[in-house]
Amino acid sequence: MRRRLSRQFGDFIGSLSNIHITILVLCVLLSLIGLLAMFSASLNMEGSFLTRPIGRQGLWFLGCGLATAIIYFIQKKLIYDIAYVSYWIGIILLLIPYFISTSRAGTARWISFGFINFQPSELMKILVMLAIARYLAGTKQSILDFRTLVIPTLFALLPLIIVLKQPDLGTSIIYFGLLFPMLYWAGARLFHLFVIMAPVVSIITAFSFYTYFIWIVLMIGILYLTKEKLWVSITVMVLNLSLGFVTPVLWNGMKPYQQQRILTLFNIDSDPQGSGYQVLQSKIAIGSGGLLGKGIGKGTQTHLKFLPEQHTDFIFSVIGEEYGFIGVCIVLLLFLGFLLLCLYSAYRLKDRFCSLGMVGVASIISLHVLINVAMTVGLMPVTGLPLPFISYGGSFLLTCFILLGLAMNISADKQY
Repeated sequence: MRRRLSRQFGDFIGSLSNIHITILVLCVLLSLIGLLAMFSASLNMEGSFLTRPIGRQGLWFLGCGLATAIIYFIQKKLIYDIAYVSYWIGIILLLIPYFISTSRAGTARWISFGFINFQPSELMKILVMLAIARYLAGTKQSILDFRTLVIPTLFALLPLIIVLKQPDLGTSIIYFGLLFPMLYWAGARLFHLFVIMAPVVSIITAFSFYTYFIWIVLMIGILYLTKEKLWVSITVMVLNLSLGFVTPVLWNGMKPYQQQRILTLFNIDSDPQGSGYQVLQSKIAIGSGGLLGKGIGKGTQTHLKFLPEQHTDFIFSVIGEEYGFIGVCIVLLLFLGFLLLCLYSAYRLKDRFCSLGMVGVASIISLHVLINVAMTVGLMPVTGLPLPFISYGGSFLLTCFILLGLAMNISADKQY
């Protein structure tokens, strides 16, 4: 069975009553940790409480809590029925910043409503997930047929292309990344998932001759082991070989700062005062926290302003410095608990749409956590992806709380 989980984990999690309440408690705890870290990061900022990040985030929490309550009480059938319509409305919202919104630093990501700025690409993560879930749940075609995977792949690719032009690489990664766990959960063949993913890997590895060579050798081995038809293997191989020539075009189409971030990943010391500065200071902050941390308000990297973007993309570094290794472990364990509860609920739900929805929620949150944490310790390029429930940002916080409302709504289903 594809949707297998460890039975030991299943027995433990199954002993928890009211899974939706447990999910809520975990997310509230994460939010409180985030507010505490944001309060510390805002201590030396000028202005009144409400003009600092901690004050604005507090106001956003009130609205986001209301959004969670609304989503929790919406009927699941209504969510299913409006999934496609909501998706296309989301596509329109993604296009609006190109025409009527003022760009910021060369980007077109926000729609402004007076003093409120809304980023539609954040909400689009949920709409993509729901559209994919509805298609996979409602299609009468066999999931083992590769043609069945074309539509959900296009659901992810269309907003990906639009958001890449904004440009916003981090968010576009989420659209494509959540596709694979949902297809796998629906029962798609691993070889078909490999065929969809291989072009992306081919383009990325082609930045270096050595990584591209290793990937080609690995791809030949995979195609040999899968024992697919010869013409299928040759087609996949030729396609991916040709995509290697696309990389220089993509590289030249990147913004200079995006190119520098990728180069910095492989040699962080090449520009310690420029593109490598954020990651270097982040690693120093996390490492200096030790076992128990320096204490709230006592982080030197944080309060002496060595660490940029400390209340947004690099809030995890503040936690590492002031809460230490223990604090970091607590945060990661809370996220792990959220993931396991979502997957366990998805495993037991009989409704296919609800089950896929829970996997989608878990995928979005997990991808954000994985990329953000890897970014702060220098294992991935800086992509601007915030940490769920913890980082500052109204649009992203709203997305997280809508996902929380969906998770609670679906997991509260008693039809197991």
